[in-house]
Amino acid sequence: MAQFHLPPSPWTPEQVQWLKRIGIAIFALLVIFFLWQIRSILPLFFVGFFIAYLLDPLVDRLEERGFSRTGGTVVVFSVFFLVAVGLGLMLLPPLIEQLAALISSFLPPKGHYYLLVLQAIDFVEAKVLREEVPPFLEQALQRVSEQLGNFLLARLQGAISTLTGLFSLIILPFIIFFALQIVDPLRQRLSWWIPAEYREALADLVSEIGQLVGRYVRGYFVLCFAVGLVETVFLSVCRWFFGINYVLAIGILGGATYAIPYFGALLTTIAGGLAAYTTAQQHPILCTIVVMVGLTVINQSFDWLVMPRVVGKQVGLHPLTVLFAVMAGGTMMGVLGMLMAVPIAGAVKLMLETLFPRHFVPVTEAKNAVKMTAGDQEKRGEGK
Repeated sequence: MAQFHLPPSPWTPEQVQWLKRIGIAIFALLVIFFLWQIRSILPLFFVGFFIAYLLDPLVDRLEERGFSRTGGTVVVFSVFFLVAVGLGLMLLPPLIEQLAALISSFLPPKGHYYLLVLQAIDFVEAKVLREEVPPFLEQALQRVSEQLGNFLLARLQGAISTLTGLFSLIILPFIIFFALQIVDPLRQRLSWWIPAEYREALADLVSEIGQLVGRYVRGYFVLCFAVGLVETVFLSVCRWFFGINYVLAIGILGGATYAIPYFGALLTTIAGGLAAYTTAQQHPILCTIVVMVGLTVINQSFDWLVMPRVVGKQVGLHPLTVLFAVMAGGTMMGVLGMLMAVPIAGAVKLMLETLFPRHFVPVTEAKNAVKMTAGDQEKRGEGK
């Protein structure tokens, strides 16, 4: 049979490499364009994978005890789903009732906060402006009120559209379940891109950093739950003494916003003080002072005493290092920097421990090692 010889390729090896690079760049641009087009659904999948990432250690433990990956996933997901549904059924009805009452208090003609705003306007006109409002100021107030009305209307429309979009959360449990099954295989596939000589060391480092971030997030969830519980109990006591409303709503607000340093505590304190002043049945001024001081003390106690120890213990950092990291992150990147500071500091510590292991040996162990070395030298006669 006659053999046909193909002519040599017109492309040189260097040109082939450049073609590959151009192809990779075009592919990367297409991926970025695709992700930009579907950006509206990405947060849902991000949340699902993040929850699966937090639950993955539990599935791994069940695998170590003889469960299959699917069996461990079913057990962990079932427990998580039942706990989430139970908490929702227990907390959502009273929370919705209090939120409905809170919204109605802003509406005319008899809402507490609506009447409070009218009183403030009358006070300004009577005492400050002496019932003589300059025309330019009246026009400015009218424009501000119109813009405020448009803003509130837009927020209301956004809330309605968000409520209709909540139906997409039906698929969130399915995302979590299937993500739990592919977390470990996906991690192994990603390790294929790492050079072989660095694969094992880098895989161990990434695994430790992942465990650190998981412990940090779980520790912060515990803190947020504890803050919400303590503030709800404190406000319940205030309700028993003074008769205030919106106890559960403010307590959940305090726990949910505690992860936002400073701003969360300030928002909770203002909301609690406003609710105390407008809904207290007895001694509203005293109730307002007690509520605001109590909420401030609770948040500051958790910020300076509990959070550095709990979170620092989860990520292996000294409480002073945690405080420094949070303040440095806030200085550099604001609220986002505060949230990311502690896990980043923990990851940096792990990298430094990998690069300079001797520097992170505990002082007592280092002293004992020096004593043992000196003792061995004396026994061999080398110290004389």
